[in-house]
Amino acid sequence: MALLRHASTVALLTLTSRVLGFARDAGVAALFGTGLVAEASVAGLAVPQIARRLLGEGALNAALLPTLARAEDAPARRALAGAVVAVFALAGLLIAGLLFLFMPAVVSVLAPGFAGDGPRAAGAVLAGRLTVICLPLALLAGVFAAFANAAGRFARPAMAPAAANVAVIALLVLLWLSGAHTISASAALIWLAAGVVAGALTQVVLNAAALPRDFVRLTLAPANLKAALPLLAGSATPLLAAALPQLRFLIAAAAASGLGGGVAALFYATRLVELPLGLVGASAGAVLLPALAHGRGTAEEPGFGPTALGAGGLIAALALSLPAALGLAVLAHPIVVVLFQRGAFDPQASELTATALTLLALTLPAQALEKVLIAIAFACGLPRLVTLASLAALPLGALAGFFSVGALGMAGPALGVLVSSVVALAGLGIGLGRRRLLVLGKPVRRQLLRLSLAALGMAGAVMLARLGCEGLLTQGGLAAAGALTGLVALGGAVYAGLALALGGIELTALRAGLRR
Repeated sequence: MALLRHASTVALLTLTSRVLGFARDAGVAALFGTGLVAEASVAGLAVPQIARRLLGEGALNAALLPTLARAEDAPARRALAGAVVAVFALAGLLIAGLLFLFMPAVVSVLAPGFAGDGPRAAGAVLAGRLTVICLPLALLAGVFAAFANAAGRFARPAMAPAAANVAVIALLVLLWLSGAHTISASAALIWLAAGVVAGALTQVVLNAAALPRDFVRLTLAPANLKAALPLLAGSATPLLAAALPQLRFLIAAAAASGLGGGVAALFYATRLVELPLGLVGASAGAVLLPALAHGRGTAEEPGFGPTALGAGGLIAALALSLPAALGLAVLAHPIVVVLFQRGAFDPQASELTATALTLLALTLPAQALEKVLIAIAFACGLPRLVTLASLAALPLGALAGFFSVGALGMAGPALGVLVSSVVALAGLGIGLGRRRLLVLGKPVRRQLLRLSLAALGMAGAVMLARLGCEGLLTQGGLAAAGALTGLVALGGAVYAGLALALGGIELTALRAGLRR
């Protein structure tokens, strides 16, 4: 019960962070739309934003916790922890220095389409150089979060990303009060960069405050530093797995950088997709996965290896992600209009963002299922499988995105993300299947099929209902928001009813799992 309680707390706080992050991005959209400031900030702040988010939300746990647990005694653990802090901080400073020096080259890789646009490229370089300090700060935040988790403290580290987003939102409010539309692009980028740095500092402080007293003894003893170096190298694989969605976006953004407003539009669409993806990751791992794993899907299926998760995890992920994906795809344009279209975010920006969202939404099931398979692979000691699947997927997605952007426009980069997600999922599924660590019997396949039919039925019902609400949706304002809320509620009710009627979800199994 304590484990489930902690997991539920982490899930709730992680979702709070995602919602606040969306509010932050909606504020940037209202202030700057998809114009120069928005595009330059997305490209220039991409690396520190990804680092702060990943490292502040427990991505280093897999690399650090097992070694800390094997420490001989408390003094040895304190010395090792101090050496880890020193090594990771120094590595972060080194990377930050290199990024500062080579930021123009980094921007040219992240946004090759900026090459012919001096102001966008210069703005991205400025924002990137102002925020390189976030790299060592993010590494320290990740290390402190792992240490706090090792000590059995979960709430404050999970709260840190949400608090960081609050700090950024506060800076955005100050920017708005100072007259965002009247200041220069460079001044606006300085404000946005200050918000990112403030968020990174907030995470470091909160995660450090979560540590028990005397948990860390800072040391530069050669023996301790030597022992900490393998931990730095070992963090590469879990970080790569955790960063996959963001790396796919970076590649897609590079493909979209030649389209006016494309980088910012893709960013906003990605943030909308990440909201349900965060719900899938948190809920499947903390609440729904244990409940569904107790049901028929896994109880009657042997062959899931030591994880005992396989089918239950896949069912939980698909049950949440598939209806969200189809709902986002069907309602892409009204969702973007209601959530973003205000201030500098005009109808053209809405059209660009909705085009990207329609196709990006279809990546949700693949990415959700991928999260489950990655967890199984790590639990079974197969980090190399995760690395190979990831490295194979990224270049194939890049080829699809870059080669299709000319013909498909905004849909091209989104197609690249879809290709990358499907390739990675297939690689993981084949690798685990060959090792008999993932076996899907007939009961599981039937349940997955029933969930898919329920989601398709929901999508059809929402499409028909949308035709009747088109007049309200085009009015904007409260009328459109009310109509959209009604469509979302209808979709949820239809999906739940069909899933229960078809046997995709069994109330008895769900209740039994929740009572465990």
